[in-house]
Amino acid sequence: MFRFPPLQEYLLSNGVRMIWVTDQEQPAISIAVQVPYGRFSDPKGKEGVSELTLGLLQKGIAGLTTEAFIQKFEYTGSSIWADIGDEHIAVGCKLLSQFAPSILPLFWEMITKPALSETELKRLKREMITGLQSERADPMTLGHKHFFAELFGNDHPAGRIHTIKSVKRIELADIRSFYETYFVPRESIVIVAGSFDLEFARRSWEGLFKAWARTSPANPSVAPAVRPVEKTTIRLVNKSDLTQVSLCVGHGAIGELHPDRNVCALANYILGGGNFSSRLMAHVRVDKGKTYGIGSQILSNSLCAAFLMSTSTKNEQLTDVLQSILKVYREFSENGVSADELEKAKQFAVGNLAFQLEGIGNICEKLLWLRHFKRENSYIEQFADMIMAIKPPVVNAAIRAHFSSQHFVISAVGKRAAIEKNLASFGDCTHVDFRSL
Repeated sequence: MFRFPPLQEYLLSNGVRMIWVTDQEQPAISIAVQVPYGRFSDPKGKEGVSELTLGLLQKGIAGLTTEAFIQKFEYTGSSIWADIGDEHIAVGCKLLSQFAPSILPLFWEMITKPALSETELKRLKREMITGLQSERADPMTLGHKHFFAELFGNDHPAGRIHTIKSVKRIELADIRSFYETYFVPRESIVIVAGSFDLEFARRSWEGLFKAWARTSPANPSVAPAVRPVEKTTIRLVNKSDLTQVSLCVGHGAIGELHPDRNVCALANYILGGGNFSSRLMAHVRVDKGKTYGIGSQILSNSLCAAFLMSTSTKNEQLTDVLQSILKVYREFSENGVSADELEKAKQFAVGNLAFQLEGIGNICEKLLWLRHFKRENSYIEQFADMIMAIKPPVVNAAIRAHFSSQHFVISAVGKRAAIEKNLASFGDCTHVDFRSL
């Protein structure tokens, strides 16, 4: 049974949730800072501001060139990492304990007093635009983006996807405004974990964290759940050079804070998340031989989430594959799962978590995840018992509640002339050019 290492946790006077985790196994320290704002806080029409702000943050502080700043970390074997989601931004540093007196204050200055250089912003925008251009060559990436745009719509943060146009609109003033507004202490989390003397660390570094002072907005960037799909809609993304079609089929789902979250995760593993053991893979790939691979996933935030099934197939097999996907889904929603299927799903969930808790860095990241969703350490420490106690009737009730949609959002990326007629038989079909995002 997993237990977190000893930790001290409390609120600082500026609103920061401070967590100290001591672990002497290796002579290293991980420090991480997380703010409860992410892509959902991007200004409408300037999607990409949050990611560019995070990238620019890592380019250093005033008084040092980007190269000189990065070298101070590299020469000590230290490394900066960053992560962005819809509702959070996290930045961290991994370093040897012996270099903490010099590296930790430098990292903290990066968080609280970044240079935010115009020159570096131009470079980052070019890199982001190049990345977006290359994504246009990947049909499944396009399919996912258009699925979310269709499911959530432009009035919901989850439906606003950053594009080449939105990135080009972003200026340094937008970056500075985002940073000043959202990189704030209240509701933020600071974790220092690893090999250090706790009393010395608190005397030496806590003053840095307390000195972080800036007014914050009223609420974190939590977006509402999407309404149920009331009518099947299809977005055909025309890419005339393709000889096969990439499909995303799904609907809204429950968020991380819903009490059925873990039950639905087990259900999804059985339906399409379990690779070759899943229902979708067994029927559509193995029995039908219509695709190389197919799967399903639940992509969730606090309240809003999406369930989608995705695959690629030859144009001439589109109708058969889409019919098979919907058939498997409906049989799943009507008949539920067996005790044997559930047992395998539970064993996977428990085993997979163990890999996520190896090393102090992973423990640090898991603590950030827990606190973001206002969960106690016991959620992880008792996870195995909680999962193994789930019975088939509970799962089947959740399937009836959350996997029984009669209508779907479908995105299809392919050659319009070859697939539009067949797609239209499944629902209302609109078409867009692949360059539209």
